[in-house]
Amino acid sequence: MGNLFTGPINTIDQQLLNIGRAKTGRVGFSSNYTRSSGAGGYASASFGGGSFAINIGSGSAIASHGKVGWYDPVEEYLQGGASTIDYSKRIRFAISGMMYMASTNSKIRIVFSGTGNATDAPFAEQNGLTVKGFGAEFALQSSVIQARLIGFNSAYLTPSSYTTLTNGFGESASDNRFFAVMIESDGAGNLNLYAGNSSTVPNVVISPTPLLTLTGGPTTAASSNRFGPEIQCVNHTTVTPTSSRAAELQSMGSWLLDVQ
Repeated sequence: MGNLFTGPINTIDQQLLNIGRAKTGRVGFSSNYTRSSGAGGYASASFGGGSFAINIGSGSAIASHGKVGWYDPVEEYLQGGASTIDYSKRIRFAISGMMYMASTNSKIRIVFSGTGNATDAPFAEQNGLTVKGFGAEFALQSSVIQARLIGFNSAYLTPSSYTTLTNGFGESASDNRFFAVMIESDGAGNLNLYAGNSSTVPNVVISPTPLLTLTGGPTTAASSNRFGPEIQCVNHTTVTPTSSRAAELQSMGSWLLDVQ
């Protein structure tokens, strides 16, 4: 689809694309939640003084996971009615932090229309969304963490291919690499993923040209699962992780949500 930033890049565009260099983010969420299950699954989120930190991991066992998310994100903008997210709006979410993944049968996801505080996230072998929504799914591809787009409209969309970044969003042999990514639903059913290669220094610049696109995404309000962004680290339900440190994500407040 080419470069979707067709005019001069404005202040909000710059902030989104430079999230990998930011030290703080702008958020408009109401209350947050965490949920974990299984052996070693964990999730924590702390907030104070306008900053926050998240630390989640999927643990070391079958059917374990950890996640953090928000209820009714930027409620006055995203909701089309009670307990919905209006996907006719342009929604962009950028985040930076550190990922570690050493299990080939585990995944990390960043989604809108997550399953919330009372229900486990879909596990690694399951579709990442169960109602209208969109997001990115991360997995090990040849020892490098790569991402693909996922979406759900009337049904679960066939995911995009995985990115082919040289250093991906991290590497299985290293837990000291920083990532930056932005996901977008443009309101017309087009989903986009923007990113830059991970780095050992927190200075990852996101290109304004999407790495991946996916069509057929939601364009109307979701009738349930108004949770998002929701960030998940999940294992397989029947296959033991290939490493005890299966999937982990940390972020120290560097993210930004824009709704138009």
